[in-house]
Amino acid sequence: MTKEELLYFSLKHQYFLAKADKARVVSDLCGLQAQFANNPKYALQIRASDYDEENWSHNLVKTWSFRGTLHAVRRDELGLFLSARGVEDTWDDSWGLDAKIKPYWAEQIYNWIGEGINEREKLKEKCRAQGMEEKILKKVFHGWGGLIREMCNRGMIAYDGGTAKRFVICDDIDYMEQDLARIILLKRYFSTFGPATIADCAAFTGYIQREVVRLLKKGEIPLQRLVYEGTEYFYLQDLEGDGTIPPCLFLTGFDQLILGYKERSRFMHPHDQRDVITLTGIVFPTILVQGKLQARWKKERHKLVITPFRKITKGNRAHIIAKGQAVFGSEIKEIVFLDALESIG
Repeated sequence: MTKEELLYFSLKHQYFLAKADKARVVSDLCGLQAQFANNPKYALQIRASDYDEENWSHNLVKTWSFRGTLHAVRRDELGLFLSARGVEDTWDDSWGLDAKIKPYWAEQIYNWIGEGINEREKLKEKCRAQGMEEKILKKVFHGWGGLIREMCNRGMIAYDGGTAKRFVICDDIDYMEQDLARIILLKRYFSTFGPATIADCAAFTGYIQREVVRLLKKGEIPLQRLVYEGTEYFYLQDLEGDGTIPPCLFLTGFDQLILGYKERSRFMHPHDQRDVITLTGIVFPTILVQGKLQARWKKERHKLVITPFRKITKGNRAHIIAKGQAVFGSEIKEIVFLDALESIG
């Protein structure tokens, strides 16, 4: 096994080399991180064979999942992710809100959403009209979650899977025992992200390594093992094929390929870490060129803006243009290259 082969199988299993239907992509990738609303859209545009601009978010919802972050998941699998995270069943004073008032306002908001008042700003207006004080309102709709997040964690509501800030009622969730849910997700992880280390899995899921090992043993997951440069890697899918890595691939912001590993040298030079991930944890939309992340991209209406990490060759520039046109098609009228970050900094 070589580092290039590690990357090849990551790309293959994560649907960069051959697309699959949306439902399978979302399931196998264990959801799509969704702090920025367009990231799941781009992830599916890159990977899903049945991507549709108008209906890409159909049957998806967003809730807090791995590492306490917002993910888009299949509506019929919401119970799996909530069960793995752990369903809250008591109210406390978190977010600076008195536990005594939470049940009342949670019920009110739930009922309003059920009546069709499901947009965030309209719910705020309804709360004000119902007499909620402004200082309470800010905590209920806190930027990092607030009471809305607690309601999502309880399975009362979820965010709509698209880019609009609206909510859906969740009243038919199938829950399961937490260990069972986590075992199912660990099987998916090592099938889709493998070969990967236990440390990689812990970094992705947010579970400590000891917990990962315990669950693997409890679930009797038949992991296969290989050793590369003295490090143990584990996987479930057979490592078949000797295909080549494409000259260029686009990744969305907070792409699961980047988030799936603690040790990222299979696709990123260590000195490019801060060009990909900021100190505050923002993961930029990036471009894989000749097997390494070498540029960032941003879509500005009908323009695609490319910022290389350093000067790139004419050949690689041509690969980026061709791939950008292949991914975004007629959406893009112009592709612009900015100065390299290396030359700027």
